[in-house]
Amino acid sequence: MRVVAWMTWLARIKDVARLLVMSGVLLALAIVGVQCRGRRPVYSGPVRHVMFISLDTARADHFGCYGNDWIRTPRIDALASKSLLFENYVTVVPTTLASHTSLFTGKYPHSHGVPRNGFKVHPKNVMLAEILQEAGFVTAGFIASFVLDSRFDFAQGFDFYDERFDQLTTLMGDYQEQRSAEAVTDAVVEYLNRSGVPENLFLFVHYFDPHVPYEPPPPYDTLYDPQGREDLPAMESVIKSCLEQPGQENPAAGRMARQYAGEISYMDAQVGRLLDELNSRGILDEALVVLTSDHGENLWDHPNYFDHGTTTYESTMRAACLIRLPAAARGGTRVEDLVASTDILPTVLDYLGLPIPKDIDGEAVDLAAGGKAASERVRFGEASKPWKEDWMPPRWYNGGKARCVWQGNLKYIQVPYAGTEALYDLTADPLERHNLLPEAEVELLARMHAMRKALAAWSESARPLPSEFSGEQYEETVRKLQALGYLQP
Repeated sequence: MRVVAWMTWLARIKDVARLLVMSGVLLALAIVGVQCRGRRPVYSGPVRHVMFISLDTARADHFGCYGNDWIRTPRIDALASKSLLFENYVTVVPTTLASHTSLFTGKYPHSHGVPRNGFKVHPKNVMLAEILQEAGFVTAGFIASFVLDSRFDFAQGFDFYDERFDQLTTLMGDYQEQRSAEAVTDAVVEYLNRSGVPENLFLFVHYFDPHVPYEPPPPYDTLYDPQGREDLPAMESVIKSCLEQPGQENPAAGRMARQYAGEISYMDAQVGRLLDELNSRGILDEALVVLTSDHGENLWDHPNYFDHGTTTYESTMRAACLIRLPAAARGGTRVEDLVASTDILPTVLDYLGLPIPKDIDGEAVDLAAGGKAASERVRFGEASKPWKEDWMPPRWYNGGKARCVWQGNLKYIQVPYAGTEALYDLTADPLERHNLLPEAEVELLARMHAMRKALAAWSESARPLPSEFSGEQYEETVRKLQALGYLQP
């Protein structure tokens, strides 16, 4: 009996041991499986790196490569000479968070769901950083303004997201969560020194300097006005002078605009410094480099003066866009076709040989063939302000605000809450001073009616992903956005 018991006990020990060994093997396999799933794939497309440089609130007509003959932008002009330059590039919404979300999703705001600053990007949006991360890129973002803070969930897909802001006390008495172009470039250099250059890098660099208040550092504050900011009228006074002389430069507005120009030149120098750093590390010639502005800025052109977001005039909707191919292939090519910010994501993915999401609104242009559009371009845009409850249809927050459609040389603008509409020939009237509708003949009216119908159908197609104003630290979010001029106190 004792022998039988002893043998039974040994058998049980063996069973337990066998179970422990099997458990160990399964655990090891599970760990290996997790590691394999977490390991990045190796991207082997036509480029090693992708660089996005975003110039916030930068008008295209303030760069030499876009025809400006008095504002100094030598570094961006030099980049343009080695890039494809999109002459007719437009944003689909003139406000930072919504515009960048369109840039990174290929969707109109009424698809991705972000109507303006302060709202959250829905996680169902597939962002460019996520796509590139999935393809094997290390993804790093460097942000210059609170508007793109990670609390708004714009950072989806970034391995590293640098959002260290300086709290600046401005001459207007506000506290603004942003940082200078120099500080942004410093942060990129610090990252590259610390981390090195991975096999595949996606680098997103955001500059914010041309945004109000226009306060370029020396010597850029006196570059276009020897007085600099000395005795510069307050913004309220400048805006009043514009109301008295609509659409015309006056001394006060001219001085304020020259400070804006100083910010553009200062930012240009820091973009040049960034490009030098990339070049010194061997990144530049192995990269696809996209430089774009998210929207422009009204100066004295149209109300709201020295602001953006309320109208869809070209002063805020037309933007800059350059794409430098590896080794500066096709450098100096100028693309005349209409291209919108929603087209950038599919264009980049097409060049990289990566699948393009099916549910986007944009359309790729063939960079290898010189940027020629695949079809005639009809593109739409919308304003993000003003924010009044009775102007917000239930389907889409921005549904009752100013909107527009571009087709060929014509642009049709409609402002539902004001009951107004206008038609402009952008070739003959790029500043949109002369509304053609009061004297339009039959053929032109027929084109306008077709554009109006297309704009109505586009507006009705709104199916936004849910988005809500950032509820985290609500009062802090409101205060910071007010300081940046985005919300009324």
